Amino acid sequence: MVEPMSAPSRHDHSLRRFLGYVRPHRRFIAGAIAFGVVRYLVPLALPWSVKIVVDDLLPQQGARSHAHLHLLMAGLCALYGVYALASYWRSYLAGWAGHRTIFDLRLALYRHVQRMSLSFFDRQRIGAVVSRMTTDIASAQNFVGAAFINTAMDLALLAVIVALLCVMNPRLALVSLAVLPCYAAISHRLQKGIRAKSRAIHHQLQEISGELHEQFAGISTIQAFTQEASAARQVRAQSEQHFDTVMGSVRLQSLALGSTGFLTALGPILVLWFGVTEVWSGRLTVGTLMAFYGYLGMLYQPIQRLTELNLILANSLAAMDRIFEVFDTVPEVRERPDAVALGRARGELRLEEVTFQYEGREPVLERVNLTIPAGTTAALVGPSGAGKSTLVKLLPRHYDVTGGRITLDGVDIRDLTLTSLRDQVALVSQEPILFSGTIEENLRYGKPTASDAELRAAARAAFAETFIGQLPQGYQTEIGERGVRLSGGQKQRVAIARAFLKDAPILILDEPTSALDAESEELVKEALNRLLEGRTALIIAHRLSTIEHADIVIVLDGGQIVEQGRHEELLKDQGGLYRRYAEHQLTSLLTD
Repeated sequence: MVEPMSAPSRHDHSLRRFLGYVRPHRRFIAGAIAFGVVRYLVPLALPWSVKIVVDDLLPQQGARSHAHLHLLMAGLCALYGVYALASYWRSYLAGWAGHRTIFDLRLALYRHVQRMSLSFFDRQRIGAVVSRMTTDIASAQNFVGAAFINTAMDLALLAVIVALLCVMNPRLALVSLAVLPCYAAISHRLQKGIRAKSRAIHHQLQEISGELHEQFAGISTIQAFTQEASAARQVRAQSEQHFDTVMGSVRLQSLALGSTGFLTALGPILVLWFGVTEVWSGRLTVGTLMAFYGYLGMLYQPIQRLTELNLILANSLAAMDRIFEVFDTVPEVRERPDAVALGRARGELRLEEVTFQYEGREPVLERVNLTIPAGTTAALVGPSGAGKSTLVKLLPRHYDVTGGRITLDGVDIRDLTLTSLRDQVALVSQEPILFSGTIEENLRYGKPTASDAELRAAARAAFAETFIGQLPQGYQTEIGERGVRLSGGQKQRVAIARAFLKDAPILILDEPTSALDAESEELVKEALNRLLEGRTALIIAHRLSTIEHADIVIVLDGGQIVEQGRHEELLKDQGGLYRRYAEHQLTSLLTD
């Protein structure tokens, strides 16, 4: 049994993996640190210049002092010119390294999620997955600037300032550093609570994102059933929970900032108090005290930033944990190391003792045996839940069988590369999935390299060219998210044209006409008849009129094949399920 990792171990593990994405950009980070150190060190010249002016130049107002003053001021102006250049390059290189790291991480996460099995999306809300790829990754980005670049610059600055203070007056330096242990104690004490709150905040944001995505996707249903108030209550409850957690985090952060703010003010007070007594005793000059006090302001700034770093790290590490949780989710459908690429298949399909069940549920298919010869049109009929849609999802390996095997042209589909297998299959579903963009861009999903002539030929074959030609920009018309600017029949014909372009030997039609009006249905049927020619096809349909010309009708019930044969043969079986289906549909038509 694998022991679960403790929180610190989990953080360390996530951090090491994140550093793997940072490492390729270490030259940019090193450059940013170098320029940052220069940027931070340049201002150190100013307090020392004040000391020189007060202690050396002001008491002696001769020509020599004037020359030294002009030279000193000119040198400071030149130094701050260097400061400006260093500031630019520090900011640019740090930004490049941070954004490029996040670019690489987001792309890697996207590609990983792309490879996930459909079961992953069955368990996860889409909005929650998107939240990991946007909000969490953006939070992790802060780590590059805060942990690497700012920390290195602050430590360098601290080292130089402490050395200067010790050189100027060791006793006063000890007084100024007396508050440092208090900074460390406060940081350590609050760190664990802040990290826990940060993780909870990220999780709650994911839930809110998932809820909003789900509600906006189904806004028409919410409005149709006047459930706006109920939906709003749900969002409000989640938002209130998130607010309470955020305020808990704000309370801890405010406590940390308030405590460090007090210490930042206390240090200079103690130094001024002790420093004045040193001046009165003659052990310290006024110029040295002024310079010391100037350096003191610079000392506490990086100390406070390092304390605040814990707040940033807590948020970033919590985000990293959640990002790598997704990376650690392994696709259930995986390609075998020795998988072979398949050329164009003939299209013979065979199911041998195929069993399938979703996780934690009863089997949907049980010991199904079926042979579909190449070029055959097979219709799948049966009540809801009989396993029809599940069966066709097994063919392109959206899910893997839990028992038995499926072969394509005699080869187990698990022995084929996923790309070459899915290249053999084209899908036209009841609700075709179209994407934001133009009609042409959606058609090219079928064949990205298609010529304009091929594009138009596919549209003509699908009876889509006529309505496309009537649109304002023709093939360049934007169709909106999920094709909302097209009618149901138009979307279906675009989907069929896309399938024509793909020209796959196996075709899956999942109730492609059930949601269409009579006129659109006739056009789509004629387009589908053209598409079926010379292909192996599996058609799921409730309307028997759409499958009466199928070469074979397969009747499923309870996850098993209960009848099989041609349409005319199955109608002769007086007690058969298919016959009862046909009689029920005929009765419905006569009643209407």
